[in-house]
Amino acid sequence: MTRRTFIERTLRQIYNGQPSDDATITYSLVNKWLEDATAIAAKQNWKENIAIDGIGYINNSFYTTFKGLSVAKDENFLWKVELPEIPIGIGTSNGASTLVFKDAANGQISYPGVWLSQNQVSYQKGMRTIPNKVLIYSEGKYVYALSTLLLSEYLATVTMVSGGNSTDLDSELNVPSDYFPVMVEYIKQQLVFEHSQPVDVQNDGLDALTTT
Repeated sequence: MTRRTFIERTLRQIYNGQPSDDATITYSLVNKWLEDATAIAAKQNWKENIAIDGIGYINNSFYTTFKGLSVAKDENFLWKVELPEIPIGIGTSNGASTLVFKDAANGQISYPGVWLSQNQVSYQKGMRTIPNKVLIYSEGKYVYALSTLLLSEYLATVTMVSGGNSTDLDSELNVPSDYFPVMVEYIKQQLVFEHSQPVDVQNDGLDALTTT
């Protein structure tokens, strides 16, 4: 299902039919709430897997691979990659599963980087390096890589939990269909609450309030 189809289906529920052209809840607004709903669905999958299998993990269907990410120098022997979005907060680094570096000239791909937690970053300096491996860790929207190689000459490919390309409404929504109800209920709660708020039509410096 495309993002546009999912959004239109949600809007029809909120407006009890096709929304008018001047509807206050737009496709762009629903698309922003869709990012939150995707994260909630992934976390729900994590909880269900713990309950069923006794192991915390996220189903592969939630993952998206983003290619051609630029690598910039941050400090000496420290490089950073800007991710398309902040990974969801599950486990130490389970929101992003794999990051590799690709040589655009010959197409060669490195071994996947070794993820470190923030506690491990605090004591890894001075330890023996892992052959053919790059140590990486995430902070917010960035992934940092520790390497003596000139990584800015390469492009990064990252696989992470994501609903897909949020900038393209015609792209596929990368979430299993059995988790759509979880997402719909969350989005409806947020947007129905907004839709029910009184509209302030008077420019008197006061908010519009609902009275009983």
